[in-house]
Amino acid sequence: MIKYEEIKNIIKIIEECSAVALTFYKQKKLEVSIKDDNSPVTKADLEISRIATNKLSEMFPNDKIISEENITNLNEVDMTKYWLIDPIDGTKEFITKSGFFTINFALISNNKPVFGIICQPTTSSVWFNNNNKAYKIKKTYNILDAKELQPKTINYNKLNMICSSTNLKSGIKNWLNVINPLKISHIGSSLKFCYLAEGKYDIYPRSIPTMEWDTAAGHSILKASGGNIFTINGLELYYGKNHFKNDNFIAFSNYKNFPLSKYFLENIEDYKFYLKRIETASSSLKNGKLVVFPTETVFGLGAIGTSENAISAIYAAKNRPQNNPLIAHFSSLEQVKKYVIFTDLANRLAANFWPGPLTMVLNVNEKNRFSKTLSRGKNTLAVRIPSHPVALDLISKCELPILAPSANKSGGISPTSAEHVKQDFKKLHGPTWEISDILDFNGCEVGIESSVLDCRNELPVILREGFITLKNIEDVLGIKVTNKNFSDELISPGMLQKHYAPKTKVLLNQKKYITGSACLSFGKLPIAFKNCKHIFNLSLSENLFEASHLLYEGLRYLDKLDLKFIQVLPIPSIGIGKALNDRLKRASFNE
Repeated sequence: MIKYEEIKNIIKIIEECSAVALTFYKQKKLEVSIKDDNSPVTKADLEISRIATNKLSEMFPNDKIISEENITNLNEVDMTKYWLIDPIDGTKEFITKSGFFTINFALISNNKPVFGIICQPTTSSVWFNNNNKAYKIKKTYNILDAKELQPKTINYNKLNMICSSTNLKSGIKNWLNVINPLKISHIGSSLKFCYLAEGKYDIYPRSIPTMEWDTAAGHSILKASGGNIFTINGLELYYGKNHFKNDNFIAFSNYKNFPLSKYFLENIEDYKFYLKRIETASSSLKNGKLVVFPTETVFGLGAIGTSENAISAIYAAKNRPQNNPLIAHFSSLEQVKKYVIFTDLANRLAANFWPGPLTMVLNVNEKNRFSKTLSRGKNTLAVRIPSHPVALDLISKCELPILAPSANKSGGISPTSAEHVKQDFKKLHGPTWEISDILDFNGCEVGIESSVLDCRNELPVILREGFITLKNIEDVLGIKVTNKNFSDELISPGMLQKHYAPKTKVLLNQKKYITGSACLSFGKLPIAFKNCKHIFNLSLSENLFEASHLLYEGLRYLDKLDLKFIQVLPIPSIGIGKALNDRLKRASFNE
């Protein structure tokens, strides 16, 4: 993505910015202004922003350059590729002259950080990544002096935690008792990510707001050193979010296996109560009952995958067509490989996207006596490992795969809250089925179902668009992904032409208001819809991640109004927008 010679030039730019920072830093008195968000800004921030923006624009004229100090009037729809600049991260440390401030540049491609560089001016230290490796330069700003960072694997029994002092609020005290760190240190700025990349510390939790330019460069460097940053639902931190705001996250140094679920559950006040709920739900599943649980995508209606009666209960509860297959959810790759035949393609995708919102269709392993039970006699099975900590804990406790479609009536709008589930299933039982529990912890983040790929052969075929986009997959594989036609055999959920549908008729790509209708809008409302009284805006700022998170909430809200039509205004088919349009197209299908 970034060439060696380009990195050399970027180092020169950040060295120049460092010199500017030190010139201001050495002044006896700094002029400090307060921005609209109540954060401080100095002339150093503005001057470094100007230099970095201009010089990166000269180097990369086709890329958007976004600095913390120049984000006004930015179109957030097409965020395929852009640079993020934090001129001075740790402005408070800069003002108090503690030395712990940094300059950060990062390149984002398809919502992932692919290059990052961080400079600490007071020590003339530079960290950066290249070709999936992380490096540090001391003193010289000479790329030939770069040393690769090779941190040891985390020892979870002796965790050294680093965080901002303001982050140790009462809300995470119970969580700290659960993870029990050996040592807690405090430091400001993106140096925390650099120290994780070096292996000086193991874990960095963040439960107060940050912006994408605060994390992007450090994230790229940390990932290249074997670590990563995750949201509280286990998703790798992604970029291009609404107003560039990050929610809570947790960063890890070099780890061998995906971190245990407890590290993501900082919002749970009573961890012992939570574990008891997981144990009870697991027992219910093993007794043939159904359990609703959150995933990072939507809420799932789970049944133990080795019981034909329990699987039949899912179909009865949802009134689901018998030919519509289910997704089997697992807690580990070793567990998945017992039930399906893994291909080289599947291994590559699993290494990059699991745990996470990607489902793969593979041939069943007929040597396993339960494989055909899971697949209901088919030769193929759709499988995934969710990233959501609650889902992983439940599957791990059961020690068996859980079959789980979305927890709603078949063909209807998927649920993204426990309340949606209760609305759909009323008394939570029927003649041949019972929902014994609804695990409502951490909620759903993505808001639409997982991406689905047919991975049985050398070349992947996409069966359903989702959060993990076509471009994300193609970036990893280096090959084009083809699409499946409607007429093909049902080997995965989400392939039916009519799906995700409200009772109210849905009309797509509307440009003129129809009296007596509701409006599902995106961005600024056109003047043609000024007389519409019932509007649900998926994202005023035209952010596709926000629209994804709110899509089903919006459809449910408008459907309750019982109006003539739900008119959907155009949504760009860019990135996850393709998945949104896929859901809406199926929701509007006329049989």
